[in-house]
Amino acid sequence: MENVRAEITRSIPGNVGANNALLIHPLPMRTVFRDCFLANFAVSPEALATRLPPHIQPDVHHGRAFVSVVIARLEKMRPAFLPRMFGVTYMQVVYRAVVRCGEERGVSFLRSDADNSLMVLGGNALTFFRFHRANISWQKDSGAIRFSLTPGNGDAARIDADFDIAGGTETLPKSSCFTSLNEAQRALTELYVAFGPQECNSKVNAVRIQRDTWQSRVVEDRLGTYEAMRSGVLFNAGEAELDSVLYVESLNYHWYRRCFVEAGANASVVRETSTERPS
Repeated sequence: MENVRAEITRSIPGNVGANNALLIHPLPMRTVFRDCFLANFAVSPEALATRLPPHIQPDVHHGRAFVSVVIARLEKMRPAFLPRMFGVTYMQVVYRAVVRCGEERGVSFLRSDADNSLMVLGGNALTFFRFHRANISWQKDSGAIRFSLTPGNGDAARIDADFDIAGGTETLPKSSCFTSLNEAQRALTELYVAFGPQECNSKVNAVRIQRDTWQSRVVEDRLGTYEAMRSGVLFNAGEAELDSVLYVESLNYHWYRRCFVEAGANASVVRETSTERPS
């Protein structure tokens, strides 16, 4: 597990501070997520904590922590002030943990894969999203999307998925930790900040987002191969269990420039979060 933590730490761009402070998320960005899937894995809070830096803690629901594998086609990614014609369209996969930093819920990026070399180079130079180049195949028909990913560097992080979008429903699998789709969405999608590395003055780098409201459907993945979640690249065999797969057809996304948040006085405390609506 220490090897996993060390590898994740090494993949953060630079030592955040005066030397590269202007290079971390220097521009607001926008895109449209098309055919976006969240393959949500339940893990023990203790297992996830070993993959996170000390200033970030797992956000816990029903005794479990969660990592979502986000698969989408990003349409016309570009600086927010540029017209669509200057954007880049590509496929991206993000492994994002649902976490807390201080009193705020958000996400922490464990790994990203993309099929566009320019976006990989730019992403690793200017973000803390930890990009890897991958070969990706995407086939869509009227009722299903077949997705395949092979990492370009040989990492044991292959994905093979066959999503039954025609059979989308509001009913979660019986094995899910959540009692309803609404509860799952509140826990897994109502997240509007990504936390990055901590600076020497205890401030934490962060990027806030604005996006459309998730209108999810629950879909089945008839293949369900997410190798990084069991191969040791991110988690070992038996540590992560597929909880559910959510699908949304289209989302407008806007990333703001880098900001800072407080790590909080109780940074090492793992707490349960309630996703129930107040009465």
